[in-house]
Amino acid sequence: MKIFSAIILFMLLSPGIAGAVIQNDINQELQQGGRIHLPAGIYILTDSIILQSNTILEGEPGTVITIPDHAGWPAWKPLISGNCVQNVTIRNLEINANSNGNSETPLGEGFYNCIHVADCDNLQVYNCTFHDSLGDGLRTKRSKNIKFYNNLVYRLGHEGFFGIESQYIECFNNRITTRTNSGLRIWNSANVRFHDNVIDAQLDARGGNAGIQIEDSKGTVGNVEIYNNILNRTWGGGVWLIAYDAGVSNIQDVLIHHNLFYEAGQSYNIPSTGGIVNDGFKGTQIYNNVFDGMRNNAFRNQAGGQGTIIKDNVFTNIIQHTIISQTGTGYAIADLVGANLSVTNNSFNNNENGDVYQTSSINADFADPKTHQTSSGWTWTGSTWTCKFVKPMELGSIPLTTTIRLRVMAIIYRVYCIINSF
Repeated sequence: MKIFSAIILFMLLSPGIAGAVIQNDINQELQQGGRIHLPAGIYILTDSIILQSNTILEGEPGTVITIPDHAGWPAWKPLISGNCVQNVTIRNLEINANSNGNSETPLGEGFYNCIHVADCDNLQVYNCTFHDSLGDGLRTKRSKNIKFYNNLVYRLGHEGFFGIESQYIECFNNRITTRTNSGLRIWNSANVRFHDNVIDAQLDARGGNAGIQIEDSKGTVGNVEIYNNILNRTWGGGVWLIAYDAGVSNIQDVLIHHNLFYEAGQSYNIPSTGGIVNDGFKGTQIYNNVFDGMRNNAFRNQAGGQGTIIKDNVFTNIIQHTIISQTGTGYAIADLVGANLSVTNNSFNNNENGDVYQTSSINADFADPKTHQTSSGWTWTGSTWTCKFVKPMELGSIPLTTTIRLRVMAIIYRVYCIINSF
């Protein structure tokens, strides 16, 4: 194990020379391989840390990697970079990408991603905190065997995790609050497991979109499973499935099961909110989930949807979209394209406009799922939903200050729409 000496650490943290010394010394140690330990301290980078194969880059409580104000880096230059490397672990780091100090550059356009790797194999990122970035937490491209777990993510400018054309991905036990876009996202990736994550949203105009986003434009998405997650008050959909170009010919067969969707779809300015929003995927299996208090719909099918199976779920307290009036809003399940969904053995209760729109349901259970055992495997404790696969999470009402802010933003949005209609 390589540990910086007290003298080197003093140099790393000294004004004026800190940046150059930090990344140069870390990169030199990484080239030698092995385990590189960064003691507690604030490491201000003026250039990227460059990963090498067969290395562990680790910190400890109080180890913070950041960048200066007005850093002036070009797009797609991340704080930590890896190209064509194998067998890399990053752990126990706090990455503060200083979005407030670099606000002259836009959110979500490739500036200051925390970690960005391409053509890499066998990467683990865990026990890290990612926050205040203009870009992604971990972004992978054409990589495989990726594990992203036990991380805390908030105030980013894009995704918490974004896997592009990558294979064998597992993201679990992460706590993510979205800003600007999604918590977990893949694009043209396969063999993916997203499980045991808790995802919610920053409840304002920058709250992001879906908690989990699965995107297929090449027809390569397959073997994707989303399970045992809590999607709590996401800004857009809890899960958003999107297929276009060659992706519309693919049968993705995504499995979505044993998730708790609670009051998902809080946004006033995104039309397609709800629990699960489908824009083109086929063969999705949705089973043993709870959808409680969705805005708009619990499952909204806007394109594709052929071969979708929806069974043994709880659909309760679904309400209309917060602001935007649209077809099928306020129903538990809305099929806007006539995909002939298979809807069986589900529990429906107290949904504002009805249970199903432009589809049919077989063997439905209409008793109150909070007082009646359903086929879903979930039970209501009086304050939260539980099942044997998901860690219970206390669910309270939205704080009054948040509710007021949402109402004010909704009024502003209405006024904007009126002004721009003339």
